[in-house]
Amino acid sequence: MKQVAFVNENTMGHASYLLPFVNVLRQHPELGITPHVIDATPLPAPFHYRADFSVRGLRKWGLDFHNARWRRTVSRFVREQLDGLRGQRSIDAVVVNTQSVALHLKDLEHELPLFVCLDATFQQLASSAWFAPNLGTRLFLPLTAAPIRKLERQLFQRADRLLAWSEPARQSLLEAYDCPPERVSLLPPSVDASNRKATRPAHTRPQILFMGGDFRRKGGRILLECYRHWFSGTCDLHLVTHSPVEPESGVYVHHDVKPYTQPWFERWQSADVFVFPSTLETFGIVLLEALAFQVPVISADVGAARYVLADGRAGWLLPDQKEETLARLLREVLDDPSAARERAMRGRERVESCFDLRRNTSQLASWLHEAVCSRRGILQEQS
Repeated sequence: MKQVAFVNENTMGHASYLLPFVNVLRQHPELGITPHVIDATPLPAPFHYRADFSVRGLRKWGLDFHNARWRRTVSRFVREQLDGLRGQRSIDAVVVNTQSVALHLKDLEHELPLFVCLDATFQQLASSAWFAPNLGTRLFLPLTAAPIRKLERQLFQRADRLLAWSEPARQSLLEAYDCPPERVSLLPPSVDASNRKATRPAHTRPQILFMGGDFRRKGGRILLECYRHWFSGTCDLHLVTHSPVEPESGVYVHHDVKPYTQPWFERWQSADVFVFPSTLETFGIVLLEALAFQVPVISADVGAARYVLADGRAGWLLPDQKEETLARLLREVLDDPSAARERAMRGRERVESCFDLRRNTSQLASWLHEAVCSRRGILQEQS
């Protein structure tokens, strides 16, 4: 059995990326990998202060270097935990998600294989609101991002394998970072579609579903206004979110719905269409759940949505953030159920062919065995 440390970034959607692979490895010892999980966050008090303190007046310009400080501090905390784990047991390899929490692991190349998973490169993030939410931060970004851009390149050069979540991230690694193609692979977020039943219980009005912890950032406001103007008399809107949203006529708000619980399954199984008008994404893992449940999907064309939805063949892509555009696509889905089902079936087929959890976990295990055996062979030759 190979002993492998899995370092998980627990912020936002990243939290749900590695753990499904870890769970499959634990349930299937025949894959030959024993996982040991390290949580990059939350940070303990000393690290938390260094990562998050700010200087009055500089934060809005990015000149407090928060982007760089947070990533370097979390990476140091990860390294401290990894060193502690290696002091207790022999570790054969490390898998870390993402490069943001791996910047201080680059020197592991001399000791054991390092796999880095990532939803986006810093090059991609630099052109988005993740790194530069306003004009001031964009102006100073070449200065404020420089400390971590250099560390990221060094990490990518030294990692045994880079595992991109999506094709856009893989292309960025190849084109913007000149990474060797043989060290860059796809390992997208993956789901177990075997227990995702596509049955729809009977209800009098079509149900529109939204899921997003941050209601505003995930585009919930656009959907809510669209619903009020055009669909409140004919449909029900179900909002699964942590944000404080008030229910109203036809609008049902569900708080504290945890993934894979019965209320969560019920929402998916009852939905006639899933709407995800998020304005800021690098992937959008929730789209995979919608496809697995064969729920027709309308998504903003952000992050990896175009990749996940096969350029719109497995769902509908919003060309803009206008309520009128969303209303038009919602009518298209609801007025032609047979066409919507056909596109949803393509989505389910895409999950089974590209995002199947068991198959992708087996592939990850194979890469790890190959890397560990190759490293051991090199060490034996050197000795």
